[in-house]
Amino acid sequence: MLLSPEEIKQQTRNLWRDTFHDDEDFLSLYFDEKYSDRDNFTLRPNGYVAAAMQMLPYRVSIYGQSVHAGYVSGLCVMPDFRRHGLASRLLFDSHRRLYQQGGVLSFLIPSDDSLRAFYEKPQHGAFWTTTYRKETPLPQPEGETPNRLSIVEAEAWTADLYVYFRRHTAREFMVHPSETDFFVALDDCSLSGGHILVAYKGRRICGICLAVRETDGRAFVRSLVADDGNVRDAFVRRLQQDEKVEQVFARVPAPGSAPEVKPYAMARVVNVERFLSAVMRAYPDLEMSIGVDGDLFIPENNGYYRLAGGRVSITDERPETIVTPGGLAALFLSSYPMYVEMMLDE
Repeated sequence: MLLSPEEIKQQTRNLWRDTFHDDEDFLSLYFDEKYSDRDNFTLRPNGYVAAAMQMLPYRVSIYGQSVHAGYVSGLCVMPDFRRHGLASRLLFDSHRRLYQQGGVLSFLIPSDDSLRAFYEKPQHGAFWTTTYRKETPLPQPEGETPNRLSIVEAEAWTADLYVYFRRHTAREFMVHPSETDFFVALDDCSLSGGHILVAYKGRRICGICLAVRETDGRAFVRSLVADDGNVRDAFVRRLQQDEKVEQVFARVPAPGSAPEVKPYAMARVVNVERFLSAVMRAYPDLEMSIGVDGDLFIPENNGYYRLAGGRVSITDERPETIVTPGGLAALFLSSYPMYVEMMLDE
């Protein structure tokens, strides 16, 4: 059966709803704003969409450089078609295209440990945990809010909010939300009954804060960008007042070796040579040998690599260290705090 793009989209939406049980408001937000036909991968063994996923494009900063990456979103399979390799085929097809498009990394955010183990398998991409977060209380505000500083609930999502956010998030390791991603995250926060707070000094924006009350009753900041500590304190003070809580919390990125961290996003390298070249541009004096094996999606990555003299070369000499494409990502990324926000996963 030949389906139109709109029929494929609607069937993909229905499959998502039946799998993840999200409400219609969230589904409308995702499929109206983030979904696109070109990013959707489906399998239709019976003529209808039996399995689907999206590979959403993102810009990611690593080692001070910007690379193209893909985000695995909404992978779902009808119950009658599970354990038939459909998920593997979708992941294979999407990663082959990402590789051909010049992608360097792909990443995803599993909802639980069973999915984390699922994606670690070679047939599901050989991903590995690269991003960790730590739940922490934000510092208690000191003193009083300066007179010229005001905190208001945003009533409209205007372009100057994104301009401010982008100008103030030049971080070395970060998944960068596009303008669409940013405004969808604001909508999602609002749907969750949260706060979209904007700080002003006069008419000038000096901070943005997204926060929600979670099911355990705690107030959590999803994203906070501010000119200085006074603005941050003003946001905390406002949330304490509005939510009637003594403490405001946040999940902040942290190195994987830090105490009390929790695993968050997983990643894998899509193009080993480009990834290692990015590392070498940041550390031209680095010398090491490393092998990559177990990449069933992009076997072109499997091989032995030598990093020396500011360049990456392929060698026939087997190194002591052999990793999967996910293991390679973890080796070079997990020791840094990676900012991953506004992914609609909370």
